[in-house]
Amino acid sequence: MKVKIILTILIFSSIIFPQNETIENYVKFGLANNLALRQKQFDLEKSLSSLNEAEGMFYPSIGINARYTRAGGGREIIFPIGNIVNPIHASLNYLMQQNLFPTNIQNENIPFLREQEQETKISLVQPIIQPAIFFNYKIQDDLAEISSLDKQIYIRSLIAQIKNSYYNFLKTESVKKIYENTLELVNENLRVCESLHKNDKITVDVVYRAKAEVSEIEQKLLEANNNRELAQSYFNFLLNKPLESEIIFDTNSVAKNSQLNFDLTHSSAINNREEILQLNFLANVYENKKSISNANYFPSLIFAADYGFQGEDYKFTDKDDYWMASLVLHWNLFNGFQDASKSEQAELEKKKVETQIEEIKKQISLQVLQSYKNYELAEKSIKSVQEMLNSMKISFRIVDKKYKEGMINFVEYLDSRNKLLQTEINEIITKYDLQQKISELEKTSALIELKDFLEK
Repeated sequence: MKVKIILTILIFSSIIFPQNETIENYVKFGLANNLALRQKQFDLEKSLSSLNEAEGMFYPSIGINARYTRAGGGREIIFPIGNIVNPIHASLNYLMQQNLFPTNIQNENIPFLREQEQETKISLVQPIIQPAIFFNYKIQDDLAEISSLDKQIYIRSLIAQIKNSYYNFLKTESVKKIYENTLELVNENLRVCESLHKNDKITVDVVYRAKAEVSEIEQKLLEANNNRELAQSYFNFLLNKPLESEIIFDTNSVAKNSQLNFDLTHSSAINNREEILQLNFLANVYENKKSISNANYFPSLIFAADYGFQGEDYKFTDKDDYWMASLVLHWNLFNGFQDASKSEQAELEKKKVETQIEEIKKQISLQVLQSYKNYELAEKSIKSVQEMLNSMKISFRIVDKKYKEGMINFVEYLDSRNKLLQTEINEIITKYDLQQKISELEKTSALIELKDFLEK
């Protein structure tokens, strides 16, 4: 499988579209500063921290515990020393006819609780046999991989968004420039019409028609300016820059001579799409959860040791210290088949994920097919539109010459100019639509090597 993936990458590295330095720099800047991507990075770091936590369970835990206690009342142990000794002493005094032994000894009441007590110790606990720790570490490792892939999915999507929004900016800027140039032409045309009207060469309706044409182009220029500003704001938003920041207008960023075919793009998507890899890791998670449940049938063994000092006062001499070492065995012999149920649940979840893998492969195939068809249509359209534009330019030059020689009227001239304008705009839209379709195909087919855009 690895060999297949490497071969696919090598093949695409030779045919992938050459990227302009401007757009590459913008993509790298966006990946370094995008706020949503930073949030994905925090999620990944959280997963890695959980993995470190799981690894720490293999090591011993060492801690210091100290306790100082003052107590009062409670149960007492009564030692009847007076009841035992006083009769004996009385007998002895009688036999010896002297009061040599006391006969008023009191019984002793010994409290169960010490009035004050301290205990200070250092404790060590080391798991020796505990399979759940091993499988939990494997689960956290798989979850960290899933989080890393989630970040890669967003990176791939963000690269496509940055490229698409940049092409959208180029598109709106180009359309705006066309309307600006057209506005100069219609203003000049209005000036000529007004001059001809003053010399009684044309009627006043032609002048009003020219004025209406100026107003129409001014209104479309306003729309083009608005679209450009919106495209500029969204592009800067993705880059986490001030929305009004200037953007480099570099038409060399348009890719040329694409050499993609469906089989290669589909193969790349199935082998490299992060969504499939994520589900494979998720299946491993449920497999390890099943292993944890099965491991509960076996005993676990823990070593525990304490060393400390205890007594009524704080004294740390060799007469006050103590130590204790234990091996703790735990073996759950019966718990109402709970572990069997948990194991069965994990197996069912794993089968569900395996079904999802098959489903998402089909979804990805459909996505690639749609993206490829859109790309193919856009590539064919650009050729037709360019041929149409060349024809319209030649046609307009002839019409313009006829109009200046008075062979055709203003309406025919205006109709030809408007058709040329629409074709020029259509050529721009089609050209940048093709670039956006290529970006979409790059994303759905996982054609881009993400490491090429990430800072080393």
